[in-house]
Amino acid sequence: MSKKSPHPKKSIPQPKERYTLKNTLANAYLFVMFTLFPLFINLTVEKSFPFITFANGYRAIRHQKYYFFMIITAAALIVQIMLLLTKTAAERKAANPEKRRLTNLLSFTDWAVLAFVLSCAVSTVFSPYLEMALTGESAFGGRNNGLLLMLTYAAIYFMLTRCYRYREYVFLAMAIVNGLICLLAVLNGFYHDPLGMLEPFRTGTTEADIRVYENFMTTIGNKNMFSSHLCVTLPVLITLFVHTKKWWCKAVYLASAAVGAMAVIVCDSDSVVLGLGAFVAVYLVVYVRRLDRLRQFLLALTVMLLSVKLLRWFSYLGGDRYKDLTALPCKQMFSNKTFLLIGALAVLTAALYAVSLRFPKRVLPKAVPVVLASLMGAAVLAGVGVIVYFTAFDTKTDLGSWERLLRYGDAWGTHRGFMWNRSLEAFKDYNFFQKLFGTGPETFYYTFSPYFGELYERFGDGSTDAAHNEYINYLMNIGIVGLLSYLAFTGSALVRGFRAAKHNPIALVFASAVVAYMAQAVVNISVPIAAPLCIIFVSLCEATARQTPKTLAPPETKPV
Repeated sequence: MSKKSPHPKKSIPQPKERYTLKNTLANAYLFVMFTLFPLFINLTVEKSFPFITFANGYRAIRHQKYYFFMIITAAALIVQIMLLLTKTAAERKAANPEKRRLTNLLSFTDWAVLAFVLSCAVSTVFSPYLEMALTGESAFGGRNNGLLLMLTYAAIYFMLTRCYRYREYVFLAMAIVNGLICLLAVLNGFYHDPLGMLEPFRTGTTEADIRVYENFMTTIGNKNMFSSHLCVTLPVLITLFVHTKKWWCKAVYLASAAVGAMAVIVCDSDSVVLGLGAFVAVYLVVYVRRLDRLRQFLLALTVMLLSVKLLRWFSYLGGDRYKDLTALPCKQMFSNKTFLLIGALAVLTAALYAVSLRFPKRVLPKAVPVVLASLMGAAVLAGVGVIVYFTAFDTKTDLGSWERLLRYGDAWGTHRGFMWNRSLEAFKDYNFFQKLFGTGPETFYYTFSPYFGELYERFGDGSTDAAHNEYINYLMNIGIVGLLSYLAFTGSALVRGFRAAKHNPIALVFASAVVAYMAQAVVNISVPIAAPLCIIFVSLCEATARQTPKTLAPPETKPV
């Protein structure tokens, strides 16, 4: 008689709750946001074959996606509100049999969300730039991060935390679409344009056309937008591969993640390295006690690195004709040392497979993740120490191409240092009220305008409407109160998600996107393309925490 497998072939275990119409609508909304929203671009219908052209796909792509997102979200909210209003008295009593007060039904995260939107509202009402603060747009541009978008984020949060129930088909669809988006990005990165979206800019003569042709790709937009998107999707795919038990689902997630690793190379952004690096570091600590999870995590990383080397062969066969690659990821594609890393990961993965087959239900002692986390923390501090040393003590040594990363100053990180330093200077000049509530959501352009002359003279940029650091951006726009409430909102949901993972591992999937996005946000811009997806996963962390019974005891484990 064959032995019974210790891991039955089923999907991620979920709490048994009745699946209602409101749950179906929540998953339908997620399905649209994970599939149609990333694919949506500005297309034109023509009378002749092929009847549809994508030549105008990048014309106002950020605005097009913003309007699509707002319309789809508004429709979902209206339907959910209608369902709520049509509930019978018996249904409402069943949902809240003890008739608890509303305040007793709110978690700390709920209160943090309310504080966040309230601080945004106060900031908007007293803003000297009311139009920009309200809509996120004005005659001078804007990135649509106004009060209306913040209110929409809060509405999404309350809808999903009250209505969501896990269904895997939503994430399978996300994996398939992500694979298509990343494949298109790889083709665009090697000057292949199957949709014809880049053709109008290839033949353009202006500097703006050239910038679009070189820096825009796939159906997301420029490199900064795409790097944020990858920081949300790739961690989710990797952790889904780890946790799902269905082999064909694993294959879909792994294939999509492998193509995504190629897209990381052509994306050519250091911010994606920061986001994915933080995710890998945190989840090595999270998975290190469970050998079965750790081996699958390392297997996913191994396959992704192999796909990067496969991209090198694709590049070679195409005559190495690709767009400019200057960021850190491209080094993995060209360096032979990557094979050493792949070999080490493969050997370690194989060893873990052998050990986990022998001890399928064993876990390592709690001291192991503590030690690993300490080593990770020490590595981070060492990295910061190197930057401090070359910035404050050794300012003469020629660091070559590493200068922009290892020596902090105005030129640091493609002159992000200049924007951060001048932003903090401007914040010091705020009055007391502005320090608390800022000058209004999305009003960075106005408060930073006194530095435009210096910005152009030193770096060639005539203006900017973002600090290229989401947290400094929030500090400038909605003040200390707004920034702290935002951090409380996202941080609380993340912590509650990790706690809920003891009983429901799907929370680790949702938390992975938040970890990576919040890390890359240190050097990137918030736009309503990747940011709504991050807010969705923040909400799903909280939703999972709310669904996890507090009376459950921790799962039984046996240390090795």
